[in-house]
Amino acid sequence: MAQVRIPRNIAELIREVVRVCRDPALFMWALFVLLVPVYVFKSGLPQPGDLILLPLAAVALRSWDGRLNRHSVGTLKMLLGFTAWVIVVDWGWALALGNFGVGGPDTFLLFPLYYIFNTVVYLIACVLYQRHGVRFLWLTLHLVLASVILQVGATFVIHRSPSFRGMGLFNNPNQLGFFALTCAAMMALGKRRLGFGAIKSGLGVTACLFLALVSASRAAVGGIAILLVLSLVTNPRRAIVACLAVLGLVSIGGPVAEGIEGTQQRVEVGRENNLSFFQQRGYDRIMANSEYLVLGAGEGGTSRFAATTAIGGAEVHSSAGTILFSYGIIGVGLFGTFLFRLFGGTPLRSKLILISALSYTAAHQGLRASSVWILFGLYIALKDLQYPKRAVRPVAPALPAGVAV
Repeated sequence: MAQVRIPRNIAELIREVVRVCRDPALFMWALFVLLVPVYVFKSGLPQPGDLILLPLAAVALRSWDGRLNRHSVGTLKMLLGFTAWVIVVDWGWALALGNFGVGGPDTFLLFPLYYIFNTVVYLIACVLYQRHGVRFLWLTLHLVLASVILQVGATFVIHRSPSFRGMGLFNNPNQLGFFALTCAAMMALGKRRLGFGAIKSGLGVTACLFLALVSASRAAVGGIAILLVLSLVTNPRRAIVACLAVLGLVSIGGPVAEGIEGTQQRVEVGRENNLSFFQQRGYDRIMANSEYLVLGAGEGGTSRFAATTAIGGAEVHSSAGTILFSYGIIGVGLFGTFLFRLFGGTPLRSKLILISALSYTAAHQGLRASSVWILFGLYIALKDLQYPKRAVRPVAPALPAGVAV
């Protein structure tokens, strides 16, 4: 595992950037992270960042010897098992019902691709950390900060959605809100020894709060507020920086003032809605069709349940609910074990940071977003950094002798 001296001045920073640009895998990873929040095409279609993944995977995995640290191995095995189960269930239902359509919530074939794609994202993060160590962590944290700054700038110049909610470079406000929350969690995990101390972390989390307010996403604003409170308790210096930045944001008005007003309006609308939270998110479908809870109903064919749920033929608007209903107890067990191994052995503060991001998925479809899988990859890498004496274990056949890693 390569190590790196954290840049302390402009000259060292320039030298480190040059090293990154000379490494094809790190350079393509940088492009991928920067382009994740840039949406050009309709949601559901590959975006510019997505198009980089295949060549990135080819470059990053080409000389990989199949070995990872034991933390990454344990999580990756469960994630591969869960992804395999998703394929079996969705394509099994497509075959059983003769539904071979593509696109839309009433089909089955494309849903496994989301999980395959993001499993590859997680694998690449594990492999790049195994190869580059601290350099990978330093690079990723600063790329996340840069992508957040890009989104902040975009909110001032790009036309907002027809409603009062801003979208930045995304296609809808919820995408912006969840991106802000996952990035805030990643930057809250930053450490001084990675060149990402209290000032960068505090300012970065505050910028994410700005994006969440602009998106008027109640779940994102709430999650980032929890992160700020957590910083107040565990890192007063970071909290002071964040509080000063928050005061500055409130004073500038513009998108922030509109976002605060929009969030208040959404809270009031939510209170007036006749549907309960569980009905809005489709949880009533689970209770009305409990016979699917063992093997799963598949993440498609939603017209089957239109008469038994308040949201009709729409998909369950929750990642947690989707895993339970679509992939049953088996799917919950596999993905739950992945999360258990991800969380296991980390400090309480780190667990709370990750929980604050995952809480969003109880009310939204968040697990399809690549940003949360980058967060998972960063989390497991930081976990290994904290326990550096863990053994390295193979997860794939070793390459022939003489092949460079």
